[in-house]
Amino acid sequence: MIYFLIFSVLIIYLFIVFKRAKRYKYNTSKDYLYDLDKNLISKLKMKNNILNLPSDYKDYDSLFLKINLSFSPISYFLKPYIQIEDTKHFFEYGARGVRYLNISHTTDIPIKLSLNNLSLSNEKHSIYGYKNKIDLSKKILILAPHADDAEIAAFGLYKTAKDVTIVTTTAGEQGVCNYCDLYNNNKTIQARKKAELRALDAISIPQLGHVKMENSLALGYFGGTLRWMSENRSTEATSNIDGINNMNLFRRVSHSNIKLNPIVEPTYSSFINDLEDVLEQVKPDIIITPHPTIDSHPDHKQTTLSLLEAIKNRDASSKLLLYTNHLKLSETYPVGEIHSLISLPPNTKEFYYDSLYSFELDTSLQVDKFFALEAMHDLRDSLVSLSIKRSLKQLNKLIKRKLTGKDKSYYKRAIKTNELFFIVESKNCNIFLNNK
Repeated sequence: MIYFLIFSVLIIYLFIVFKRAKRYKYNTSKDYLYDLDKNLISKLKMKNNILNLPSDYKDYDSLFLKINLSFSPISYFLKPYIQIEDTKHFFEYGARGVRYLNISHTTDIPIKLSLNNLSLSNEKHSIYGYKNKIDLSKKILILAPHADDAEIAAFGLYKTAKDVTIVTTTAGEQGVCNYCDLYNNNKTIQARKKAELRALDAISIPQLGHVKMENSLALGYFGGTLRWMSENRSTEATSNIDGINNMNLFRRVSHSNIKLNPIVEPTYSSFINDLEDVLEQVKPDIIITPHPTIDSHPDHKQTTLSLLEAIKNRDASSKLLLYTNHLKLSETYPVGEIHSLISLPPNTKEFYYDSLYSFELDTSLQVDKFFALEAMHDLRDSLVSLSIKRSLKQLNKLIKRKLTGKDKSYYKRAIKTNELFFIVESKNCNIFLNNK
């Protein structure tokens, strides 16, 4: 009997290890490949998991500590994390190798690291610092490929800022058939309603972050077509949903302080003209937009590449804060519980950025961000209350998430103690256009 139990436990262990390792598109036992040496400010030895920061650490708005995780079998069962003060920094199940701990917002010095379900090597630890001096009183433009992207990536920052314009580029009508149960599986009708709701969300929900409706626009281009338009510049795009053929049903610009054509054709020239007009009228000092290299979603990548083309055409100059809501290597990034910390994402090869910036969200901002995400129709499971079957299906999904660690919930991934950006000066953006 005892051998049967041991065998059963071993099988369950191997099953969980396999499922949790399979969720990643990279080897979690390998080092993260970041070259931060030009921003090295100190190499220190920790003693009893206590670290003294250099005396000038407050001069840096963003700080990252290089650590080396040792193998820990328990980390496949229990979430590995390091706690500093009241904040937890989570790692992948079974994580091993070089990682970067975000210590930007630490207040207690020296730093005490509380290790949970992991262990560290005894080597010296490097600290890297960045002096970004982001001025949130300047003009900020946020490009959101879909309604909710601005909130997921930067709600805390834009609610804190003074002068923000948010432009949502696509209608987002494609994807999961959220409301099919309500429309007898008529995908055309449900997609039209989905796009209509997302257009409304795009211009109304930013008001929760003190952005006036006049400063929020929805351009209405068909979802999933931006890359196709860039490759077929003289041809009109069509929606990927049969029966939807008028993008202007989802275009919301007439109310805006920015003057754009209220009716356009779904062509690349129209898209570029829109972006150029926005740049010309807003004249942003800071632009927040997806990182075109590490974000996997085609609409995200093309939104930024088209923006860079418009910047080049207009000879504009801005500081770009790049984000990712759909990391190529792991759709579950950032890992860990709600209200934990975001640090550098996994990467298997270097990608371009000039600086790193971590923006802190206090508890109040995190709660406000929750309500902004909860207000987005596309992030809610609106049908759970319709039937027991729907509720059981949702419960089954939650159990699977717990067992496999495959939690893609934006509430878990976005409501954190900080928001993370890769900074690129617009003068250096040709590297993205040359490598697209």
